[in-house]
Amino acid sequence: MRLVKLAVALVVITLLTSANCFADDFFSLRDPSADLLTPARHQFDIEADDAYMFLVGPSILRRRINSFPDTAINLQHDLGVSQLQLPEVLLSFWFDDVNAVQFQFRYYGIYGSKPQTEPLAFGGTIIAPPVTGTATAQQSQKLNPGGTRWYTFGGYYERRLTPLYQNHEAGLPQFLQGWDSRAKIGLEFTYNDFRINDGTPLFSQASPFEARIRFHDKGLPIPVIGLEERHWLGYNFAFEATAQGYWANKWPSGRSEGGEVYDSQSGFETHWRVIYASPDWRGFSPFAGFNYNYTKYTQTSSGVGNFLRVQLFGPEVGFNWSI
Repeated sequence: MRLVKLAVALVVITLLTSANCFADDFFSLRDPSADLLTPARHQFDIEADDAYMFLVGPSILRRRINSFPDTAINLQHDLGVSQLQLPEVLLSFWFDDVNAVQFQFRYYGIYGSKPQTEPLAFGGTIIAPPVTGTATAQQSQKLNPGGTRWYTFGGYYERRLTPLYQNHEAGLPQFLQGWDSRAKIGLEFTYNDFRINDGTPLFSQASPFEARIRFHDKGLPIPVIGLEERHWLGYNFAFEATAQGYWANKWPSGRSEGGEVYDSQSGFETHWRVIYASPDWRGFSPFAGFNYNYTKYTQTSSGVGNFLRVQLFGPEVGFNWSI
């Protein structure tokens, strides 16, 4: 979270400085012929948003060690998680009005807490339930995802598809005309150190293990494809829809834990936004909308089984700044 706050602070300081100290000179670097749908050569886009995401459907965490049984831990019912905060930063540099490179950073802020009501088998041991009616009743505990560190990093090549078909739109229905289409492909890597009570909840007996899963230790960078559509609505408002996803099934991770560990990952996210892009704002375009995010990690071998599935939906606000 410190990285997110630092990034936001730097962006705000840059905005204030440029607006108050050298706005005219700085914004004059932007090509006046460019707009939200048509980037300029050497244009730099900064997109930042924050989404308040609610869990949709069962979100499950599991960890097996050897043949020790494991419990399907429900994030809502067992850890008290009801929502996540999902800030994201996307940086793009356009070589011309068609080709760009992108870097994406996403942070999953996961919160919640709930009193434990039943024993949970996790990582070769038992997370103990509250003890009542004895001298050790004070050892009852609340379970939470505290200490979890969850980020994603992505690098992409993006290309506008609009120049391929914009001269052939005349025969299309009106609602299919005027769209700016962009496709991208790249790699995404997930750093996910998921913890229960920062790795140290009360166990039913002494355990050599912590209550945590370091998914990134056995995770791989995964190819990602995406698509983005923009269309003017009128009165300086535009509609934007984006979608990107990935899928990998039982890829050898190059790590061993009781045998070769195979990494499986799948994910999908989509954004639906309304953007305000006034020419008077010189490239600064705030937006609001909704975000859907699905993530699934599975890592298996004869000695270990790690699993996490999370499905999220919620509102988001942010801005796109083109310079």
